[in-house]
Amino acid sequence: MILKLQNVILEMIARGEALQATIERICLEAEALVPGTVCSVLSIRDERLHPLAGPSLPSSYSAVLDGVSIGASVGSCGSAAFQGEAVTVTDIEHDPRWVDFRDVVLPLGFRACWSTPIFSADRVVATFAFYFRECRGPNELEQRIVDACIYLCAIAIEREERVQERQRLTYTDVLTGLPNRAKFSQVLLNYTERLEGGWGVILADLDNLKVVNDTFGHGAGDELIQIVATR
Repeated sequence: MILKLQNVILEMIARGEALQATIERICLEAEALVPGTVCSVLSIRDERLHPLAGPSLPSSYSAVLDGVSIGASVGSCGSAAFQGEAVTVTDIEHDPRWVDFRDVVLPLGFRACWSTPIFSADRVVATFAFYFRECRGPNELEQRIVDACIYLCAIAIEREERVQERQRLTYTDVLTGLPNRAKFSQVLLNYTERLEGGWGVILADLDNLKVVNDTFGHGAGDELIQIVATR
């Protein structure tokens, strides 16, 4: 059954399916394999939690977690992301790590939560969580399922990062970080019909740039261009 899960998700990744759709499918497949549990994946950006997928969780609960800073006592997921290791909370009601969130999660019927960090290279980029409706931790089968899900989530997230980086390089000048000619053409193509009042192109010419390059080297010339672009 784990092999079937892997095949389904790897096929979605190979087809280039959207990241959120892929991660949501992972959650749903895992929930089908472990009836009575609910899965959630939170992405980590700027050391804050952001819901990526939780198809069986109420949107109001996910909204509470959005933007929460990770830390040693921030539920199961915030703690797992902060520590870089799995966190198993078998009794949410009495665990100090859930003190700020127990009033939100207990009314949903969840009594335990097991969260595992998802790594890309040496960075924690997300967490994968199992919510249980009774006070308990994971068994051996659930551990194997989560290991497979972590692996698949990491592949999907790393692919998305590569796609975003390629898009950034396609439409960004490497030296200055400013939008390049390709980005200008894209914007012009998409918005020409909606632009009002005309449009224009601003050209900035640096006097004596060749002199700077010849005298101080191209590194100094590049730095000059970067400073002007920043300003």
